[in-house]
Amino acid sequence: MKTFKFPLKSLRTLRQQRESIAQQCYARSLVKCDSAMRLLLLAEEALKTAREMLGRELQSGAPAAGVANLRTWCTVLEIRCHEAAAFLAEARRNAGEAQRLMTAAARDREALDRFHDKSQRLWQREFQAEEQKMFDELAVQRQSTALEKSLLN
Repeated sequence: MKTFKFPLKSLRTLRQQRESIAQQCYARSLVKCDSAMRLLLLAEEALKTAREMLGRELQSGAPAAGVANLRTWCTVLEIRCHEAAAFLAEARRNAGEAQRLMTAAARDREALDRFHDKSQRLWQREFQAEEQKMFDELAVQRQSTALEKSLLN
């Protein structure tokens, strides 16, 4: 009997590749989320520091021009914080979509794997049945040969 050959082998390979690509995409999206989170934390820390500096300047009675410059700087840092938060939200949305695609690719590959395993088990049972049939025929032939020899003697 022939060896087992899965007729959808190329499709199975494509689904494995698709799943691998989806996993890589998801990993990259998680890295982007991590860097966006770090960017937001840095922006928030810079804003906190600038606000503390502004508070100290106000308490020490600094000139209005210096206070205005610090206030403008705080506004710039607030804008950076909002941009970083938006970047993080977008990165999280992209990560969620990448995870959804990765899950779908894994589900598709697993379905084909189950079909492969089922086909292989069916082939194995047919192979064993064919092998048993061959052994039974050999046993019958041996038995009839032995019977013929005993009758001739």
